[in-house]
Amino acid sequence: MLINSIVYIDTETDPKSNKVLDIGGIKDDKASFHKNSRHDFIQFIKGSRFICGHNILNHDIKYLGKEIAAAGIHPNYVIDTLYLSPLLFPTKPYHALVKDDKLQTDELNNPLNDAIKARDLFQEEVARFRKTAESMKQLFFLLLHQTREYYAFFQFLNYTSNNTNTTKLIQETFHNHICNNTDL
Repeated sequence: MLINSIVYIDTETDPKSNKVLDIGGIKDDKASFHKNSRHDFIQFIKGSRFICGHNILNHDIKYLGKEIAAAGIHPNYVIDTLYLSPLLFPTKPYHALVKDDKLQTDELNNPLNDAIKARDLFQEEVARFRKTAESMKQLFFLLLHQTREYYAFFQFLNYTSNNTNTTKLIQETFHNHICNNTDL
């Protein structure tokens, strides 16, 4: 198992029956998965340390949580691009993946295509985080690293902060934007 091995997934479900209709996935080595077989899905993701998707925490985990656990992926290592997007792209958050491959609104989504889009978005988010000012990275970490929505992201990047004074860091980072007398 690679230290930061990651698999990107998406599911297509029937909204009436909550039945999984299709599963898609892709790894960084370009290996892909596109079928509705839970057993084969477990085999495909086995050996990955992280699993990533767009809205995975509130959607895909409901349907594939048992399979993800059976593959040996710890629940703390689930990365959701939906939460990272507004944090790292505050002026243009991706609340939904762009579905330019979908020609008609009533046709089913293609979960493999959506997994690829989640991968591309995640790579953009990682690049943006790496370009972010160190003080902001530290603030993001200090404020969010213990939450379900962000923990795995910081683990994936192996990012930590030795700074323990969040209040002082906020005051220093935003000194021109907040009143110095504000009780943080």
